[in-house]
Amino acid sequence: MSVAIPALVAKALADTGYDLLSSADNGWIAAAISGNAGRILVQAADDGVLLAVAEPTMAQRIGLEPTAVQVPSGMAGIGIAYGAMQLYEALRVLHSLQTHPVSALSARVEARLAGIPETERTREVRQRIGQDVFREALMDLWQGRCAVTGIPFPRELLRASHAKPWAKASDAERLDPFNGLLLATHLDAMFDSGLIGFGEDGVMLFSPQLDLVVRSHFGVHEGSRLRSVAPGHMPYLAWHREFIVRK
Repeated sequence: MSVAIPALVAKALADTGYDLLSSADNGWIAAAISGNAGRILVQAADDGVLLAVAEPTMAQRIGLEPTAVQVPSGMAGIGIAYGAMQLYEALRVLHSLQTHPVSALSARVEARLAGIPETERTREVRQRIGQDVFREALMDLWQGRCAVTGIPFPRELLRASHAKPWAKASDAERLDPFNGLLLATHLDAMFDSGLIGFGEDGVMLFSPQLDLVVRSHFGVHEGSRLRSVAPGHMPYLAWHREFIVRK
């Protein structure tokens, strides 16, 4: 028997690129991304919308609240979104992460390396290709807009900034989209060199070494902040604050 889904939920799914598939057990509705093996389950609750995912920690990493509802069969994690805005943002981020999972990004790097003569596959070449693939994922995650200003700068003026640098990160961390921010070139330079960082609330933090005149010139000021920040960003931003931001 088919299960009705609220129009608001159906619209959020459609607007973020998900296709409704069919009803599942116990009132769940299945949805997926066309051409992608990933699948999610959704269900309307009295106080929000339940979202079940196949990755164990993903629901919480994208900012969904834990819930006591039993995880449905075939899924590994579950969370609840309160309100249309939180549901839309969670689905938007999840769509990007399912489209660009770390495993797929890693495979993309290896595929591009395979097209280069073995004698030329240096560590620097691998890093350059990895950075290019990482940037492609961040362009999707941040919708081609600077993570702070929201301006859709030309692609040449946007950088994929690692919070935990490539040289310090594990293989999985290097390609984890939560380890990156898509920033305009001037903000990338400040973030990369430790002149700015971001708190857990996404508010920009300034190194004492960043002169007020320079801040004014580049339009960074008290209250500047990331347009969105998820729990998945937190460990990386904390690492950046501790080891990169200049004291």
